[in-house]
Amino acid sequence: MIQPAQQLYGPDLPDLSYDTPVLVTTRLVLRPPHRDDVEDLAAIANNRQIAEMTSRMPYPYRESDAEVFLEGCLTGEHEGYIYAITLADTGHLIGFAGLEIRDRSGGFEVGFWLGEAYWGHGYATEAANALVDQAFRSTDAERIHAVCRTVNPGSRNVIAKCGFSFVGLDEIDSLTAGRVPVERYTLDRADWLARKQA
Repeated sequence: MIQPAQQLYGPDLPDLSYDTPVLVTTRLVLRPPHRDDVEDLAAIANNRQIAEMTSRMPYPYRESDAEVFLEGCLTGEHEGYIYAITLADTGHLIGFAGLEIRDRSGGFEVGFWLGEAYWGHGYATEAANALVDQAFRSTDAERIHAVCRTVNPGSRNVIAKCGFSFVGLDEIDSLTAGRVPVERYTLDRADWLARKQA
């Protein structure tokens, strides 16, 4: 089970803990992962283009990788909240998203990926906005972070549409692509509130 942030980081830091509810948007349902997602997850994640844009996804992506990942979700190995992104009308799994506790300074990092067949339909923006709203409405987080590869215009567009501001360039280690340049972004609570009130 995921420990509340107060237990992880001490009493003087923001309370980032909250229950992991199902999130419903116009076209999507974001829900906690299930063990029976293994086959569908392996099918949509087995794509080099997806793996190279993430830090921890292997390629090829096998059912055994899906089993390990899902078991980690179910046993609380990830510091944060992981969601399976599904289509509201069919329940079909199309990707994953999450809010992970970033560091001891407080705040979450939002992340997302979709199976290639679902790119370009606005699903990632819909899912990311739902996660941002949930984090600010349900926790004391004052900012949310986002990262994308410098060669990933799709993720950059999603991040911009959610109101994030560019912070700077950095590098991360990608399991599939090695050491890669990335762009870092943040969204503060005050900016989020201003967008909601506009």
